[in-house]
Amino acid sequence: MQDLRAEIARLRERVAELESLKAQLDRLEQQLQQLQKAQETRLPAVTAAHRETKIAVDGRFFVGVFGTQPDGCFPNRTLDIPDSKVCFTFQPSPHVVLVNRFSASRTGASSMDYLYIDLMDWGGIWRGHTLRIGKHKLDIGQETWTDNPVENVVITNAVSHISGLDEGLNLRGPLGAGSHPWTYSIELVNGSQGSAPAPSQWTWGVKVGGPVADKVHVSASYMRTGNLVKRDGTLDRPDLNIAEVFDPPAGATGWRRSFWEVDLRYGYGKEGVKPVVGSEADTPWQLALAYGRFRDNAEGAPDRKGSFGFVETLLNLTPRVYLALRFSQIALEDGATAKLGGSPVEVNEYRRYSLGLGYRLSRLTHFKTEYTLNETRGWATKPDLNQFAVGIGTRF
Repeated sequence: MQDLRAEIARLRERVAELESLKAQLDRLEQQLQQLQKAQETRLPAVTAAHRETKIAVDGRFFVGVFGTQPDGCFPNRTLDIPDSKVCFTFQPSPHVVLVNRFSASRTGASSMDYLYIDLMDWGGIWRGHTLRIGKHKLDIGQETWTDNPVENVVITNAVSHISGLDEGLNLRGPLGAGSHPWTYSIELVNGSQGSAPAPSQWTWGVKVGGPVADKVHVSASYMRTGNLVKRDGTLDRPDLNIAEVFDPPAGATGWRRSFWEVDLRYGYGKEGVKPVVGSEADTPWQLALAYGRFRDNAEGAPDRKGSFGFVETLLNLTPRVYLALRFSQIALEDGATAKLGGSPVEVNEYRRYSLGLGYRLSRLTHFKTEYTLNETRGWATKPDLNQFAVGIGTRF
C-alpha cells in the first residue's frame, strides 16, 4: 500500500507539471499569433529584384553648433548639418559592384556624390585588381578619405583640403603579394567641372603607398589636369580641389593644374586611413604628416604655385575620451594672392591651428568639440576667421 501511495503521489506531481507546461504552451502560442498578426500589418521588407543581388546601405551624419568671428561662415552662431551622406551598394554578381551615394548636407536638395561600377578582379581574370568606372572620389593623398567632421580627427579639414570628385576610370590593386602589400591607383578622369575636354586633355594621376614598418604607412600622389578651356574658349574650373581655389590665375587665357603630395602616418592602420568614428581606441596615439606642392600653369598670365602641408595627432586619454590636434598651412610664392581656404579676401598664406576633444558615446557615435585659430598673411586685410564647433557625429 505504501508503494502504491508513493506511485500515485509521483503521478499527481507529473500531472501538475504537465498542466503547468500546457498553460505555458498556451501563452507562447498566443504570443506567436500576436507577433504574426503584427508582422502581417507591417510594410514588406526591401528586397532586390533578383535574388542573387546583394544590397547594403550605409552613411554618416553630423549636426552641431558653429560660431565664428565676423568674417567667418557662422558669425551669429548657427546650428548646422555640414555633412549627411547615404550610400547604396548593389552587388549583382561576385565581380560587379554598383555604388550610388547621395548627399543631403545642410539639408539641401539631395545631390549625387558617387555613381560608379567596380569590376572586381577584372571579372575574375586579374585577382585583387579593380577597375572603377563612373563618378568617384579621386584617390589622392590620405586625408581625402576622411575629409568630413564624422571621420576626421577634428571637425574641420586641413586648410589645403586636397580632394576631388570626377568622372572617369580608376585602376587599383596590389603591388606584389603578401597580406598587406603596397598598392597602386591610376586615375584617368575628365578633370573639369564643365564639359569634358578632348581625350588628349584628360586629367591623369597616380598614387602608390604601403606599410614600411609596424603601424607606419607611406603614400605618394601626383595628378595633372589637361588644359581647362571649354569648347567656346572660356576657362573652366577643375574638379581637383586645392584650398577651395577653383578659379584660374587672373588674366589667364588657358591653364592647367598639377600637384604632388607625400604622406607619412603612424597608427592609422595598414592602409593609412582610420576614421575616428567607427574605429576602436586600440593605440595610445596616432600621428600624420603631409607635404606637397602645386602649380597652376597659366597661359597669358604668371603661374600660380605654392606649397602646403599639415601635421596632426590624436591621443586616446581614456578608452572613451581623446584629444586631437592639427596644424595646417598653405602658402603661395612670388607674392601671389588668392582666396585660400575659403577666405573672404585674397591672401598669400593661410595657417590653421585646430584643437579638438572627443567622447565616444558608442563605437559609431561620438560627441566632438573643436576650436580653430585661422591666421592669414599677405597683401590683403587680415580677416577674423576663428571658429568653434560642438556637435555629434555618427555612422550607420
